[in-house]
Amino acid sequence: MYQTNGNQNSVLMPKSKTLWLVILLGVLTAFDPLTIDMYLPAFNSIQKDMNTHISFVELSVSTFFIGMALGQLIYGPLSDRFGRKKPLLGGMLLYFLASIGCAFSQNIFLFILFRVLQAFGGSASMVISRAIVRDLFDKKHVALFLSNIALVLGIAPIIAPSIGAFLNALLGWRYIFLTLALSCLICIFIVSIFLPETNTKKHESIKIKSVLHSYQDLLKDKHFIGYLIPDIAIRAGMFAYIAGSPFVFIELFKMTPQQYGLVFGMNGLGILIASQINKKLLQKWKPETICSTSVIVSFLAAVFIFAFSFYSNLVFPFLISIFFFLGMLNLISPNSIAIALSPYGEKAGTASALYGSLQWSMAFFSSLFVSFFHNGSALPMAGSMFICGIISLLGYILLIRPQLNLRKTNTS
Repeated sequence: MYQTNGNQNSVLMPKSKTLWLVILLGVLTAFDPLTIDMYLPAFNSIQKDMNTHISFVELSVSTFFIGMALGQLIYGPLSDRFGRKKPLLGGMLLYFLASIGCAFSQNIFLFILFRVLQAFGGSASMVISRAIVRDLFDKKHVALFLSNIALVLGIAPIIAPSIGAFLNALLGWRYIFLTLALSCLICIFIVSIFLPETNTKKHESIKIKSVLHSYQDLLKDKHFIGYLIPDIAIRAGMFAYIAGSPFVFIELFKMTPQQYGLVFGMNGLGILIASQINKKLLQKWKPETICSTSVIVSFLAAVFIFAFSFYSNLVFPFLISIFFFLGMLNLISPNSIAIALSPYGEKAGTASALYGSLQWSMAFFSSLFVSFFHNGSALPMAGSMFICGIISLLGYILLIRPQLNLRKTNTS
């Protein structure tokens, strides 16, 4: 069924089987953004149905990130120890049950609890999908395959809010989570029947102490942290937007849930377009140049977002600023991660796990900021995005630019 590529730890799939695997792993990876984005247009419906404050509904986004941060650190080592398939199916089963729990929750606190469990289960598909790609392909083809998965993944934030708005208007918000549960159940069936176990090497015991030492070394590396900060900060700003935008757009800007879904989808399309622009820019510019320039642009966009948030009549400039801020994510992220991971060959998996955990941890704090400081205006969302823009710029000025200047000095 598979051909080895000369490396005993990886294999090459026949070309005839790559398309279905791209689609399957793309769908599995897309469960997390779908889970976040689909229910955003239903915030007001959830608030009214559960007779709670909107800030508690926003908190269900923040707590989701806790489950994602913890899950990524756990499912990675588990899939190394017990193989890919069993932890993946276990995580998907937990996601399915938690989605049912969300649909039938009668109070906001039970709903939030099931959201955390939903995230914890869903994180398995994100982490293990990437591990499966590393198992099946040699180094040369991993990046290309992940790029193809990213195209499938990029569709999720474009269509998810519109689907959620449609289901909410037609059947009610609970059917959003029933739809997610049904989709997961179908994927469980497909994975259990058709996806082979790809981790065929001897399963060794997990050495927690060794993993923790590796994390400690990475956190001390200025090169790694320097290029990680801009990506994590701008991504945290995106999640602040996700947490706050339903209230800002629907309540303050008086958009319908359907209009909100359209605007949200346009921003998702902008992120997808930015990833294609990045491919073109890489043909002429170095990743360091693209990353540095994009950090500055994202900071300027954050300044405008913060400034326009004080004026309720400047909706269009406010939306344009958000569009540019979010678009910079896919000009920063692939380049900063590629540069940050470049010195780490054998530790690439550990570095990726730490990145994922830090990413979702920052997302938790930025979205929590939006919920905690909710005051009936756009300021909490805009302020959080502004702070994230500042952190990204400081990471560039204090850590990245000195490295670039030192490199210029050494080459001159």
